[in-house]
Amino acid sequence: MVMPLFLSAGTIPLAQHSQTFAFSTPKEHKPLDCLMVFIGKDDVLEKLSKVMQFDLEFSDQLKIDLKRAHQEPTPQQLAKLYERGTTLYFHLKKLETAGVVDQGTVQIEVTAKDPCSGGVLFQKAFAVSDNHLVFNAHVIADALMPVLMGNKGPLLSTLAYCKQVAPGRKVVCIADYAGRRVRDIVPDHRINVAPRWHTQAPVLFFSQFTRSNCALKSIDIRSMKQRVICSYDGLNMQPSFSGDGGQAVLCLSSKGNSELYLYDQSVCKKLKRRVFKQLTNNGANNVSPCLTPNGDVIFCSDYQTGSPQIYLLDAKTAKMRRLTSGQGYCTSPSWCAKTNAIVYTRRVHDTLQLFTLDLNSPTVKERQLTYNEGDKIEPVWSECGKYVAFSYSCRDREESPIVPQIAVLNTMSGKVRIITAGNEPKSYPAWVNAPFYHL
Repeated sequence: MVMPLFLSAGTIPLAQHSQTFAFSTPKEHKPLDCLMVFIGKDDVLEKLSKVMQFDLEFSDQLKIDLKRAHQEPTPQQLAKLYERGTTLYFHLKKLETAGVVDQGTVQIEVTAKDPCSGGVLFQKAFAVSDNHLVFNAHVIADALMPVLMGNKGPLLSTLAYCKQVAPGRKVVCIADYAGRRVRDIVPDHRINVAPRWHTQAPVLFFSQFTRSNCALKSIDIRSMKQRVICSYDGLNMQPSFSGDGGQAVLCLSSKGNSELYLYDQSVCKKLKRRVFKQLTNNGANNVSPCLTPNGDVIFCSDYQTGSPQIYLLDAKTAKMRRLTSGQGYCTSPSWCAKTNAIVYTRRVHDTLQLFTLDLNSPTVKERQLTYNEGDKIEPVWSECGKYVAFSYSCRDREESPIVPQIAVLNTMSGKVRIITAGNEPKSYPAWVNAPFYHL
């Protein structure tokens, strides 16, 4: 009896929660048909392939058929695959290694080929551990992305967010970009909000409500050691750091309303004391600062209209310029260094939708990104500028209650993926382009 070359991979659970998909305004495009094969009957290869399939399909540029096979295809079989519409082919196989190998670690060779010519597009061996299989799959998929699609995505990034586990108790979690490998890193019996990443160190900043104020704290992801950064009267929150980590703009409200202040490490060293330079002084609420490389600050304020709008504070002139129209409710800006674009929330017909502003354009115009039901708040860019994570008020089923979850929008395809689940409301996503969840 002749066995077929490709066997069904079966159903392999990808994560501990269900994946839910929603759509905004998907753009007309057809993903490339690809075939991924793992050679031999091996649980590690099978699980690794399934995670890689999800990673590569996350771009919405590839549609991957996953199969198991006894051996690699011949050139003739590759040619037949191409005739049937397969654009890319890649396989995974375990290598027989000589010498001592770390216990629980195997060598996996990944090969990508052009089915039309049979030419090898990519071939590399990777060390894979069953204990770190998800992370290893992300590493392999991240290496494949530039070869298959010409660019990288958020596969090795880390998302932090808040989870309300009880009334008066909100913890801070970190996870991979797809909401897996979730870990509570601030399980304090208090309300912890608004995590922000440092730009140079594996340190996450967050604000903790106490009986007297809202203190700014930090946690080192490696040591899990917490520090109190500042604990003045009122709010101490939302630091935005310069690229070298030497400066930060944050919100302080010791005077009653929230104003923006600049912390400059070099100035503090010269003065041998901590000082904050006040940047705004308008008596209104100024929040969500984004510090740009030239010192400009993008933020949200209600000082002109009484309703929040998006502003830019020019570092040279110290003047504020409103970027949004002045109409409606606009809040929670996030600035992307790669694209020089802002994503933020605007209310449209009683629903909070995502909008963007391109600062490269001479005339800054608003563009709506989402149109579907459910409020979308606290958006944040991925480093590559193609994805936006946000808190999305949605339902698992029509009869279920609305529970805010963390979702990710692919701005190229318009597709929204909900990456968390459960009955605990999620909020304040914060993205960093490093696999800190793996530490």
